[in-house]
Amino acid sequence: MIIAGVCRRHLSSLALAVLLLGAPRAWAETAQTMQVTLRPGDVDVARGLGRMDVELRISAMDAQAGQAVLTLPVVIANTDTIATTLTDLVMTDAEGAVPLTVRDDPVALVYARHWIAGRAVSGDVTVRYRAPIDNTPPRRGSGPPYSLRTDGGGVSGVGNTFILLPKDDHDYRIALRWDLTGLPAGAGATSSHGEGDFDLEPGRADRLSSTVFMAGPMEREPQPVSNAGFSAAWMGETPFEARPLMAWTNRLHGWMSRFFAEPGEPPYRVFMRYNPINAGGGVALTRSFLVTFGQATNPADLKSTLSHEMIHTWTQWDGRGQWYGEGIAVYYQGLLPYRAGLITADDYLADINDTARRYYSNLLNDTPDDQIAPRFWEDSRIRVLPYDRGGVYFAVVNGKIRRASEGTRSLDDLILEMNRRRRAGETVDEAVWIALLTAELGEEGRALHAAMKDGDLMVPEPDDYGPCFTRYVGRARRFDLGFDPKSFVGDVKTIRGLVAGSAAERAGIRNGDVVTYAVAMDGVQGDQEARLTLQVTRGEARFPVTYLPRGEEVDVYQWRRDTAAVDAACKT
Repeated sequence: MIIAGVCRRHLSSLALAVLLLGAPRAWAETAQTMQVTLRPGDVDVARGLGRMDVELRISAMDAQAGQAVLTLPVVIANTDTIATTLTDLVMTDAEGAVPLTVRDDPVALVYARHWIAGRAVSGDVTVRYRAPIDNTPPRRGSGPPYSLRTDGGGVSGVGNTFILLPKDDHDYRIALRWDLTGLPAGAGATSSHGEGDFDLEPGRADRLSSTVFMAGPMEREPQPVSNAGFSAAWMGETPFEARPLMAWTNRLHGWMSRFFAEPGEPPYRVFMRYNPINAGGGVALTRSFLVTFGQATNPADLKSTLSHEMIHTWTQWDGRGQWYGEGIAVYYQGLLPYRAGLITADDYLADINDTARRYYSNLLNDTPDDQIAPRFWEDSRIRVLPYDRGGVYFAVVNGKIRRASEGTRSLDDLILEMNRRRRAGETVDEAVWIALLTAELGEEGRALHAAMKDGDLMVPEPDDYGPCFTRYVGRARRFDLGFDPKSFVGDVKTIRGLVAGSAAERAGIRNGDVVTYAVAMDGVQGDQEARLTLQVTRGEARFPVTYLPRGEEVDVYQWRRDTAAVDAACKT
């Protein structure tokens, strides 16, 4: 997220993306209607500016004076929205303009702005406003790539950053309409829900919050474009050949659909766009994935990210905690492409070792699971734990199941059963997972799960990643910023808690420095050689400081090829 990218290099924000969505609920017998019209335009490619004019037509609104009628996050997962920068907001009903004031929630990881009606509102209403687009890198630093931005003469963004929603709990029939007259001739439009305009059956209005929107002169793969199966879209120049990468992703999606026993190949859309601060990261959204690239992005590195996020299509559940969805995605992100013949054994081995290296060298790898959510954004060493520890935990589970069943069963059987129950509409939560695990391993399974949640170190047996790989002990340096990681929390990042003798101090960082940076900290943590550059403001001076954010060297478990193993037995 992902945040920060997903898998081994960056952090995905799947769990954070759904904070606004809530649990599924039954449709109301009668649903209101909401038509959303999007009018992108004024795209200035050179300056990275543009706008998105938004019109909402909402039926049968009923609100009293002083009641909140509209809402939008101000910050979601460390990402600013247009809640405080939108202009020309007007709400009208049959009586004319509705006076609006604003009220903000207390500042938090996710907090919202609410628009309050100055008088009673009744009947059909129309809401119009302008969402400004500015590609200036965000001051907050790393976060999911939700924000509106311009690329290649078009615009893209996720609904949770620019679409105001009615502040109620009604079901809505949603109609999305595009007006592309403000874009160059030949521009097209697409979204997580398909090509061009779309209509949704009754359901929550905040489905739009997890929808990617893209409009402009797009490149597409495959061609011709279809609303069924896989589809990819991007705009502007990419620093690599995008079409072969998307064709690879298409093949992987088909293979995964069969592995997870889908009755057909479900719709899945990938959106690519440039990101100056978290290149290579992305975020999973409704039946889709938004992936980002930078000028130095290697398309081979994106394969793990794309695989990881695609797996989230089949890891949705009703439980709490990221150890399940993210851990499964980490465990399978290399294994499934390897089984499909889409990456090599060496690629898979590198994926295993990147995760293991970051996990075992993490000074905070004993943090209990219940401390992760409240501390998620204060320290990247906390943020990556559901990914790394979860992935290693599932490797341990797989090995134990294989040994207990003498090779007749594996983790696959449990994950496929969880997914079958989800498709059938049954409850899929932690209690269900523990019951399945206990059925395979008895009380040992329950104890293993409790140990993982408590923060105990997860250590797979030497052959738990398959008979072609064996475990050994390597060395790695711990990730260490050299100051309090909470210095990076918030809009203004001020260094405090500088550690005497640290690499940061030796490079010239001082307490009280105000800093910005343009990399994903989770990615830096996962790369032993990655140097960190901070743009420092100290008094009237502004200058860069670059250093290697590493501390002591420690033992870490790693895996290598077992030369005596037969290759045909590797893909287990």
